[in-house]
Amino acid sequence: MRSATILRSVFFAAALTLAALLAGCTVHPPGEREERQAAIAAGKRFEKPAEKRGQLPLPDAPTADDLVQHAMLANADLETRYWQWRSAIEQIPQDGTQSTTLNVALGSTITRGRTSSGMNSLTLGNDPMTDIKWPGKLDAAARIALQNARAAGLRFRKAQFELRGKVLAAYYDYALSAELIRLSESNRQLLDTTATITEARNRAGSAGQQDVLKARNEVDLANNDIQTMKAQLPSQRATLNALLDRPPDAPLPVPEALPPASSIGHDDAQLLALVAQRNPELSALAAEARGRSDAVQLARLQYFPDFNLSAGTDLAGITQNLLGQATLPLFRYEALNAAIAQAQANLRATDAMRRQTTNDLAAQVILDLATIRDADRQLVLFDQTILPRTRHMVDVARTSYESGHATLLDLLDSQRTLISVDRLVANLRILRAKRLADLEAAAALNLEP
Repeated sequence: MRSATILRSVFFAAALTLAALLAGCTVHPPGEREERQAAIAAGKRFEKPAEKRGQLPLPDAPTADDLVQHAMLANADLETRYWQWRSAIEQIPQDGTQSTTLNVALGSTITRGRTSSGMNSLTLGNDPMTDIKWPGKLDAAARIALQNARAAGLRFRKAQFELRGKVLAAYYDYALSAELIRLSESNRQLLDTTATITEARNRAGSAGQQDVLKARNEVDLANNDIQTMKAQLPSQRATLNALLDRPPDAPLPVPEALPPASSIGHDDAQLLALVAQRNPELSALAAEARGRSDAVQLARLQYFPDFNLSAGTDLAGITQNLLGQATLPLFRYEALNAAIAQAQANLRATDAMRRQTTNDLAAQVILDLATIRDADRQLVLFDQTILPRTRHMVDVARTSYESGHATLLDLLDSQRTLISVDRLVANLRILRAKRLADLEAAAALNLEP
């Protein structure tokens, strides 16, 4: 009687152990909770469905920073990256949980139409088609999923910087078009004045009809240039609105001036160090490399056997049975060796990709710095020397033309030179601003986490 009690106790202990092993065995690697909390904090705006969020307001005259902040909360591509991050996080408990399930079997033996509790049996076991994995395999798989989730989170961060760059580039193009229109309108006013003077001189007999026609042609061509540039504004506004998740024809005021120039604030060595430490893509590749290293360990763990367990008893409590099985990979060594080699090759490939990305980013940083510094040099030259001199040339040419000491062609050439220099300066300022935004993206600067 005592032996039966002991056997029943062993059975129930084994059954409980099996149930706990199958139902509660989920590995949560260190860092999973922090990654989940970081994702929840970063995506509060995205928790509600898009149709329930409402339209975000914009100031009447939004700055570039206003547009960037709006895009961070509304852009659909960025939201896609966010949910990919959340999806990757939810893969961690899936990979860290036993894939087998609890199998409950109730059997009955019927003899001559009769049965009894001693002829009925209850058996608990794992799904015989799916083995119980070695615990170390779950741990390695969960760590791999965690590193993949971290990489997805870092690529969400990269997408934020890419979105910032797109918004700034679109805004700068919008501002440049407005500036070029203003310059062309100023040039047209000069041409209008020139045409009026030419007509007056023609009436006085000191200028020919040919000069009048040339002057009016210049005015008409200037008006045509202005209308052509104004025709570009709706498409540029639509591009910006698309990034902001707004209707393409939503009102967006034309910037009244070019954005002010910003300083770099770091020397070459500091910028390269910041890129190596903070660039989201490099950090994502580093996380993937750690995951690939865990994948090598997981491949090696496949040499360890997996298990099947079951415990059964008759309903009278008289007879109990326990069964344990091990699945030995005796005939899979060649495949397992290949899987290890494959995991090692994937790790080496990720390391090589990270090295090349580091080199490419360093080269891009040097190129952007060179472009910015050359633009600074040219802007100093134009602002301090060439533009004042060219404006003086226009004044001298106009005075000489009015007094009859210069031809209309001389005056028009000086005016064309001035508008060309003004346009070149505006393009240089925008080019510098775009390259600076690229530098800030590479070094993960000037964007709130």
